[in-house]
Amino acid sequence: MKEKIKEFLYWENIDLISVGTFAALIRVSTYLISICGGGMNPLAFILKNIIGISLIVVLCHKVTRFGVLTLYSAVTYLFSMIISGSFTLSMPVVLIFALLSDTLMYFGGRKKRLGAVLFSVIFYEIGTKLFGLAYSFLFVREDIRLLIMPTIVVVIGLIGSFIGLYSGAKLLKELRHAGIIRK
Repeated sequence: MKEKIKEFLYWENIDLISVGTFAALIRVSTYLISICGGGMNPLAFILKNIIGISLIVVLCHKVTRFGVLTLYSAVTYLFSMIISGSFTLSMPVVLIFALLSDTLMYFGGRKKRLGAVLFSVIFYEIGTKLFGLAYSFLFVREDIRLLIMPTIVVVIGLIGSFIGLYSGAKLLKELRHAGIIRK
């Protein structure tokens, strides 16, 4: 029983380094795609989400500890606050969705099934994006037509997220074949 509690609570150094490395890699690559994409380019939105979700799938499958998405979200938001110098009000909700997704992964059998990782990652992605839309609704509730453009952007991003799930599963298969991920 003590070993289960120790495995649940204590992280190894390599796992913490992996989360930090993936968080920085995901954030920098999505920033670069956004900058090079030319503003409101739908292809850049899709590509950004494909790359981000693919790497999140690999991260969640590589680091098999409870709380990997929560730690990733916290590190990502800290990184964003350092870069942009602002505070985001959505951080607590994103952390709650990350914790719920970690719980789904844990009880879904992350170590044995890729489906648990894929379902948890898409739950996290859909939940945070829908919260962003609900949060936007608070500001535009007098004229609901102002919410049309953000909804289109979120739908385009979700298309990229679903494609990212597929490419993340394929990337994970190739990384296993190459011997980079052994779990």
